[in-house]
Amino acid sequence: MQIAISQRLATIAVTLATSLFFVILLWRTFGFAPSMLPGYPGDSFFPRLVIGFGLIWCGVLLFRLFKGSDIIVADDHSEVLVPLRSFSLICFYVLSYVLLLDIIGFEITTFLFVSTLFATRLRGNHSQRLFRTSLISFITTIFCWAIFALVLNVNFPIKFLPNYIDF
Repeated sequence: MQIAISQRLATIAVTLATSLFFVILLWRTFGFAPSMLPGYPGDSFFPRLVIGFGLIWCGVLLFRLFKGSDIIVADDHSEVLVPLRSFSLICFYVLSYVLLLDIIGFEITTFLFVSTLFATRLRGNHSQRLFRTSLISFITTIFCWAIFALVLNVNFPIKFLPNYIDF
């Protein structure tokens, strides 16, 4: 089952949703800690810079869409087909990943989700596919843990890997 939406309407809806998301993020930056040194930007400076840049480009896109000077307006009969089943599955995967992250931890959740995605897409007999899926999922989990926990120092629930490594 698919939903057919005009390209102009889809672009306006996505841009408005993105703008609303940016406004919510901007509002959240006002709760950040103030600058420790007078005259220097605080913790919210760079997030506000990025959010402001995103809001400016959303505004430019909305202006062009409503003004009528965009290429999408000239071809208003073009449609975007949204596969409803795939869209619903992606929403389910994202929400369940976020909810399971706190319950079973980052490592197990990431391994299970990457395994599920690869197991349905890799070819070969069952034992080869299981081995390749497990290997790829393990490498991906370790790589993501190393990037987020060690390099970027992101704090998320980890069950058995260390939160940091001292060198």
